[in-house]
Amino acid sequence: MEQLEHPVVDAANALEEADVLVADKLVPHAERGFVRAIGEISDLTDQEPLYAAAGAVIATGIVLRDGPTFRGGTRILASHLLATAMRGIVKHLVDRTRPDAAARNGHYEMSKGERYESDYNSFCSGHTAGAVAAALAAGRAWPGARETAVGLAAMAALAQVVRSKHYLSDVLAGAAIGVVAEASVNRLIGAAERV
Repeated sequence: MEQLEHPVVDAANALEEADVLVADKLVPHAERGFVRAIGEISDLTDQEPLYAAAGAVIATGIVLRDGPTFRGGTRILASHLLATAMRGIVKHLVDRTRPDAAARNGHYEMSKGERYESDYNSFCSGHTAGAVAAALAAGRAWPGARETAVGLAAMAALAQVVRSKHYLSDVLAGAAIGVVAEASVNRLIGAAERV
């Protein structure tokens, strides 16, 4: 395994410093088999798999002529789409070196968004934003599944930190985006139902 350097930190505040210190402890473990396996599983919360899952729920509702299933799938899809759009806006506003890239290059930075390379798109976690939005939407459509869905989203979010793709604050920001996206979609659905 490649020897990783401790990054030179140009942190603006204590939160950034804490993020980098935690990442510094985790980066050396990122290539271990167990951590890589966790990362592969957490990739199921990336955009394409979540779109496919929402599409499958919608298709099931159509085939079975089951309105609640169809509506649940559209709720998941809409929440995920909004979370993805919001996450994209934030990623373009902020450049932040990913933990694994900071260790590889020996330098960490966070600045105004000007770069589009993956190594500088750590803030915020898109996996987390999408997973949280989809989980909350699923939990709203099927209340009995809420705890399980949110628990799986939380595990996927933490996996991003453990695998050194994101800092803890990236994941927290992604979770906040997911919460806001799902709540916004729910508010819109509620307003449409009252019309």
